Amino acid sequence: MITHDSPPPVDDLAKALRPIVSTGLPVQPSFADDALLGLRGVVARSIDPSDRLNRVKALDDLLARLLVHYPDDQLGPAARILFGLAPGMRGQNLTNRRLAAATVIDREAEHFRKRIEPEIVTAVAWQLHRDSQNYIPRDRATPPPLEASGDTPIIRVGDVSSKEAAEHEELLSRLWAHVYVLRAEVLRVERLRHWPYDPTDPALSEQKLARATDRRAKEVENVKVLARAYVDRYGQRIKHGDAEFNAEVLLRLAGWESEA
Repeated sequence: MITHDSPPPVDDLAKALRPIVSTGLPVQPSFADDALLGLRGVVARSIDPSDRLNRVKALDDLLARLLVHYPDDQLGPAARILFGLAPGMRGQNLTNRRLAAATVIDREAEHFRKRIEPEIVTAVAWQLHRDSQNYIPRDRATPPPLEASGDTPIIRVGDVSSKEAAEHEELLSRLWAHVYVLRAEVLRVERLRHWPYDPTDPALSEQKLARATDRRAKEVENVKVLARAYVDRYGQRIKHGDAEFNAEVLLRLAGWESEA
């Protein structure tokens, strides 16, 4: 099976999504369009990328995730209904899903089909395109070869087979450790914003939120510093199990977006 070095154009991805829209999620086992199954974001999430059905499952999981985080709050519910992800919509035919999606945003069904639906499908295609930009081909400049270890943190013989290999694995581990700490701090800030620790004491809640915000800012800087150190020494490819990421996306992967 093919794996794209770079994602196909957004229009091609949107066209490839049409059969999925027609049947609704989950993606059917017969699905075989390489435009989507060859995306690096799909390949990296597949347990066995050489197996088409593994890629189909990975694509299904990825689409569900992207639809949950659809980038437009107003159209998000309609998008999830259209793709059959919303409660009560799984197994519904396309006509019923279109009608329900149009109703939830107070539009006529025909207007939705002609105007809104193409916008939603293109937006999902763009999300897929962006996701695949997080991954880079394996034939780029690489750090010292290491034994594949999946996503487990087990230290393998190859990780300490030489001083260079051990230094690389140590820096890689510290970098990902801080990416996950940053993710935790982003989640903590959001939790305290929406569910204060003590709603009966606003002053205490504000103090806790301020401290959490400071810790988040510190971890943003930690990730930036470690990412720069890694890139300076090993280049842009950053491994995580069998997946590979660009250094620039690490903050976004942790859920951080600049508020400036």
